[in-house]
Amino acid sequence: MTTRVVLESKLDSAQAEELRKTFLKVTQDDIVMDGSGVEQFGALSLELIMSARHLWARNGKTVTLENPSEQMIDDLGRLGLTAADLQGRPE
Repeated sequence: MTTRVVLESKLDSAQAEELRKTFLKVTQDDIVMDGSGVEQFGALSLELIMSARHLWARNGKTVTLENPSEQMIDDLGRLGLTAADLQGRPE
């Protein structure tokens, strides 16, 4: 089963906790995140997503990103990554 998660516009420290709770509710599903509405993407949310990708991969599941907003792409660049780094299974 695949669960779609629409990411909030502001993914700061406070929202990272809510995202963590959302992920924990669907640990047996593949997750597809929709980043089209993201206006601010912080390091803590990135860390959470990267950790989830690795944990899900251990269980044969995926956490991927679709439709990243321009701002999300810019914020990822400031954090040293690209949207492609959040696609597919981590290595």
